Amino acid sequence: MAVKKKGKLGAGAAASGGHNLMDSAHQIWLAGLGALSRAQAGAPKIFEELLREGAKLQGGAFETAQRTLLGAFAGAQQQVRERVDSVRGQAGETWDQLEKIFQMRVQRAMHQLGMPTAEEITALTRRVEQLQASVDKLGTRGTAARAAPRRRRAAAAPQAD
Repeated sequence: MAVKKKGKLGAGAAASGGHNLMDSAHQIWLAGLGALSRAQAGAPKIFEELLREGAKLQGGAFETAQRTLLGAFAGAQQQVRERVDSVRGQAGETWDQLEKIFQMRVQRAMHQLGMPTAEEITALTRRVEQLQASVDKLGTRGTAARAAPRRRRAAAAPQAD
């Protein structure tokens, strides 16, 4: 960057300004050559430092990318599980509804054909069991009543002899 001087520029000043510009350009050139010399002398060391810094940066970026990717994958996996569970629940509900509809239709068709319901069959079974118990009681009373006169006759017969 050129430095501005205060004051009027004259013919002598213009000539010295050109000289200053040449001096500045020469100094910049020399500074550049010095920087190049230092870079060449320290190049292997600088190169190794740059490699280490690059490896650190890459490792950190890789770990960050890996964590981000695993987090996104876990989130997507959780969403898929939730959706599968939701669909599974809906399918179960739908299946239960279809089963109820099927049972109602079968029951209606059997009723139209004159088939008794489960309650009617249960009531009829109870009634048959009650009747069977009554028949069994009557059968044991009748057998005991018939056996009693035979015993009396058998006991009475030896005395008549």
